[in-house]
Amino acid sequence: MLSSTLNDLLADLGLTEDYSNPSLEQLIKGESKYLRDLRMNLKGFRRSKELNAKEVALISLAIANALHNTVLEKSFTAQAREAEATEAEIADAIACSSLLSANNVFYRFRHYMGKDSYETMRAGLRMNIMMNPVLGKEFFELVSLAVSAVNGCEACVKSHEASLLGLGSTEARVFESVRLSAVIASLSRIIY
Repeated sequence: MLSSTLNDLLADLGLTEDYSNPSLEQLIKGESKYLRDLRMNLKGFRRSKELNAKEVALISLAIANALHNTVLEKSFTAQAREAEATEAEIADAIACSSLLSANNVFYRFRHYMGKDSYETMRAGLRMNIMMNPVLGKEFFELVSLAVSAVNGCEACVKSHEASLLGLGSTEARVFESVRLSAVIASLSRIIY
């Protein structure tokens, strides 16, 4: 039963049944029921009322990129293409992940320090992609929030959430993107 769950999870990700790594081997050896939970958590986004299949794939891709997980990055790139994402949209998701890695470090530093002197210094970081993203402003902000949540930048998460609500997005959509990010982060510990 457990090996069929693993095979189904691997198939969901476009990986062959012979894919393995030490974490998966230990989960099988230890007969961990967690694989079933993980697969169900991932499959649950197919029925999302807040995110469509392309959005799920692109957010997942951005999170995989943020976590340096090339196996999942390839999987979610393929899923994004299947969901009719353009090459420019796929590139925007990756660019967003990269941009937010810089922003999250910088703004987390400012937040941690809490000094007016740092707050008033010019960031000097180029962020032109945020002005007119291929993904559209609302979805780019949603991906930015998801990546910021994974990277642990409180100031960025709050800023992107405020932008999203100002753009007419909903708290339910914000919540769903962060929930997806949490699942991809946990998947990244098992598939790498």
